[in-house]
Amino acid sequence: MFQNNPLLSQLKEKIQQDTPKRQGIVKATDKGYGFLETEKGKRFFIAPNDMKKVLHGDRINAFIRVNGDKSSAEPHELKKTETQQFIARLSLQNNKITIVAYNPLIKGFFKVQGGQKLQDKGFQDGDWVSVKLLKHALNEGKGFLVEVIQKIADANDPFAYRLITVAAHNLPSKAPEFDHPWQVLDPELERQDLTKLPFFTIDGINTQDMDDALYIETTDNGWSLFVAISDPSAYVDESSDMDAEAKKRGFTLYLPNFNVPMLPRDLSDSLCSLKEGEKRATLCCKIAINPEGEIVGETQFFAAWIKSHYRLNYCDVSNYLENDSEQKDQWKPNSQLSQQLQTLSEASLKRFTWRTENNVVFKSQPDYTFKLNNKGEVYEILCEPRRSANRLVEESMIAPNICAGQFLAKHKHQGVFNVHSGFASDRLTKAVELLTSYNIETSAETLSTLKGYTEMRQQTALLHNNYLDHRLRKLLAYADTKSTPAEHFTMGVESYATWTSPIRKYGDLINHRLIKSILMKTTNVNVSEDIGVHLNEARKTQRLAERDVNNLLYSQYLKDQVNSDWRYKAEIFDIVKAGLRVRVQENGATFFIPSSLLCANPKQAKQITCDRELGKVIFAGQTEMQLGDIIDVMLNNVKVETGQLIGRLADPIVIPA
Repeated sequence: MFQNNPLLSQLKEKIQQDTPKRQGIVKATDKGYGFLETEKGKRFFIAPNDMKKVLHGDRINAFIRVNGDKSSAEPHELKKTETQQFIARLSLQNNKITIVAYNPLIKGFFKVQGGQKLQDKGFQDGDWVSVKLLKHALNEGKGFLVEVIQKIADANDPFAYRLITVAAHNLPSKAPEFDHPWQVLDPELERQDLTKLPFFTIDGINTQDMDDALYIETTDNGWSLFVAISDPSAYVDESSDMDAEAKKRGFTLYLPNFNVPMLPRDLSDSLCSLKEGEKRATLCCKIAINPEGEIVGETQFFAAWIKSHYRLNYCDVSNYLENDSEQKDQWKPNSQLSQQLQTLSEASLKRFTWRTENNVVFKSQPDYTFKLNNKGEVYEILCEPRRSANRLVEESMIAPNICAGQFLAKHKHQGVFNVHSGFASDRLTKAVELLTSYNIETSAETLSTLKGYTEMRQQTALLHNNYLDHRLRKLLAYADTKSTPAEHFTMGVESYATWTSPIRKYGDLINHRLIKSILMKTTNVNVSEDIGVHLNEARKTQRLAERDVNNLLYSQYLKDQVNSDWRYKAEIFDIVKAGLRVRVQENGATFFIPSSLLCANPKQAKQITCDRELGKVIFAGQTEMQLGDIIDVMLNNVKVETGQLIGRLADPIVIPA
């Protein structure tokens, strides 16, 4: 009776015209309802029934309905959806084909196009798949229509979470594969024959892509450090499809017990890996270090053939260097290698001391290693502090990267440079005020210079104040990658260009080509201005994937500890209005402690202030906790689906009644 009634249509149109509208982003919740967040910071409630028309992350126009002092958003028009493609689990039961999105915030009724043919194509119930959104409910009004693009992982794959995470971030899950004769592309480049020198590698026990080898000599004025880096640019042509794929990936992706290399494995793990006893093409530098640990003179860069005489691992080398008394089953090097390790250890310690006094050195953090069983489950998490062998290798890599920065800046004025501008320009005044409160007099102008920033960091280092270090770190700008040389404040150097991991980092591969072009006196290598943006985005995406996998593994490993009496030592590294984030020292897990769980009586939580600006938890004008504090925490809740760990204070704040 009322269908196609022109008067009713006109009335409806008039009502809609008079109803206020807002544009914003849909933010879903795990409760079924959601919110519309506008650019001006307004939030409008979206009811569960209306949330069935939209997806998390959609940009929409919505009618704003006002009911008394409450307002809500009614989705009206889709402007853009971020959910073009996503990961889901397939359900094939009782001739009913459905999917459930991997992201718990992506909800809705999804009809699968061609679903009846999936079983004929080998798909099974529970398989993880990538799906493409064909029709959106807000446009079509009849739910969402999707198409299965490909299988991501089998239903019974115990390591499916790795493949799911990689696919969710649109990252490759396999090594690139190219048929290639693997011939040296630059035979005209003179390579010194250093195969007789006893170079050695130090890596993890299971490392296959070994890209750096070391050799050191004592001189009349200190040491000569030889650093040999594998040279994949000798095999990968700059204009090849393989190079294009390496550039697209940007880096080798490392996840627990799993890596996805940037280059084909027959290069990264074989021909370019500096395996013991194998002759390899390398790019080398010879660095002169004086007795105080300072790099002196001009570093020599050259191409060479080398042969690694010893394959070593961090654990054995650290045990040897750190133990005065020999244990029965302890690894022991021969006399030649022993002299090399002792000499390099002495030189690297001097180098570290010199950098501490003249550059900028931050406190090292331990590494955390997940040990997985054949079901993909974590059975142990190892806390591995930075030991003597790690320090030795770290100093032996930092030095050539500083030298490469200087070399490329001088001869090319281009390359892939790691840069850092120190404090963000809009936070300089805050930094000056904070430092003044610790009797360190400076100015915004001074802190804007490399010299001024470096001197400030050396002064603060003497205070050994963890809280101050955290506060200052919050004021820093983000690190960047640029195609032209610039200062690296947080290293305390004028330029810094990494070239020591060309198997794993595309930027290092570019720097290899540039260094070789200087040696060969050619101008055939150019660096695109946008290379920094590309590499920054690639690394950001990989870090998000690493974070997601780690969060999932932590949540699965710790879920049985919920509400147990186990106390963890943890460091406060972030304080926000809603609570604080802490890192557990024994396993590296991150807990979020909401403000409601800071005191013994949750009803009194509003009396506690979590001050983000000061980085303090305050009650009655007194500081109860602050950034950098080590506190005892307990696990309160685990949200496995999101990988979130909720903690509570083991000794909550007691507020007098």
